[in-house]
Amino acid sequence: MPSAAPFLSVIIPTHKRPVLLERALASIKAQAGPLSHEVIVVADEWNPADDEVCSRLLGPDDIKIKRNGERGPAASRNLGLDLASGRYVMFLDDDDAWQPGLLEQLAARPEVAAGRFVYFDCAVVTESRAAPQPVFIAEQKLDLTHQLNELVYVKNQVHMSCFAFPRRLIGNTRFDPHMRAYEDWDFLLAIFDKEMPVHLPIQGSIVYEVADASSDRRGNSEDANNFNAVMDYLYVYRRHPARSETLRLHRQSLMQQVGMALPADLL
Repeated sequence: MPSAAPFLSVIIPTHKRPVLLERALASIKAQAGPLSHEVIVVADEWNPADDEVCSRLLGPDDIKIKRNGERGPAASRNLGLDLASGRYVMFLDDDDAWQPGLLEQLAARPEVAAGRFVYFDCAVVTESRAAPQPVFIAEQKLDLTHQLNELVYVKNQVHMSCFAFPRRLIGNTRFDPHMRAYEDWDFLLAIFDKEMPVHLPIQGSIVYEVADASSDRRGNSEDANNFNAVMDYLYVYRRHPARSETLRLHRQSLMQQVGMALPADLL
């Protein structure tokens, strides 16, 4: 007899970072509480070390899969959405983690019991990845109570790992696999067009940032990455038109800061 569908599906895109993936999965495995959950790990390029980590830390109802096609988290998240069966969906990057007690705190919230779209606070940890194991540098706990407002249509404000999405709200919305960056922001704006989330005053996720000297981000050059980032911003602006003249002027100001003088009515 098939098992009942889980309350929550956790989707983790990964790319050959077994040490970081292990930290992410361990933070999920350490959770307690009544919320049943499945973990879906989607790799765009598999290796034996990833496989070993998943074999140790995934349960019988979890999923690990290597997908075909171009590299990148967007297509991996999309495949995870196609496989997810939970009432709620959460996304966790392979280099981030959950704080202890997150699921217990979510289970206690009436907003979650009612199926609301919610977001919560996070800690930002700076670390070095120059050594085989990450080295802690600093931590800052963020209160996101007033962080999310209409200026999210100018620049992203809240990390993807801070949201719990009702599956009914996601529907057929997917990540754009053609974007080089900010596909998570583009996805969020598409969801915000349907419904804005309710803030929960709980510490939920840990977002890890890498010290520049040890960054493992991929890219050909800083200049190329900066140019691509600006182009992706303009792409997001085109897909999600500003709802007011105030937002258009804020977008214009941001573009001017990176050397692009554009009429506000184009933004």
